[in-house]
Amino acid sequence: MRVFAGPDGVAHVDWHGKWKGRGAWITCERKMFEEAMKKPALLVRALHEERLDVAELLNEARAANLLAIRNLLALSARAGAVVSGADALERTLPESLVGLIVADDASPASAEAAAARFPELLAVRIGMTREELGHQIGKGPRAVLGFRRAAPTRALLAELRRSVALG
Repeated sequence: MRVFAGPDGVAHVDWHGKWKGRGAWITCERKMFEEAMKKPALLVRALHEERLDVAELLNEARAANLLAIRNLLALSARAGAVVSGADALERTLPESLVGLIVADDASPASAEAAAARFPELLAVRIGMTREELGHQIGKGPRAVLGFRRAAPTRALLAELRRSVALG
């Protein structure tokens, strides 16, 4: 993930790597961001800055990751690659799904049922409520979403892995 220094002397995350100017690349893992925040001199030197505020770097990375997940979730839903609802998930063959998203306020029974039905899948809680998950795909509240292989879901799966790495 690319980090750059803004004109205000604050380090920002360049999620897509397209901002102009000098940038530094950081592995998208929580421990790497914590190290950069603990030793800001590393980024100061890499970005050729005199001073740099890195206090919110990890939070900014998490926010950018959540925004990317939300956008890709909506694209996946429009592509017909999202399976939602307990009945639909129950009818879905395990080999047809590539991942699960669990709402933060999902009941333990819902989360456990999905994990038991699809034990080999990456199941991630991403900081969204059931209402937010449902709204993102144009439906009512959803506790668990599954997604099938499709172009947007490949990118979604990559972002979910980043979310796990960012903690």
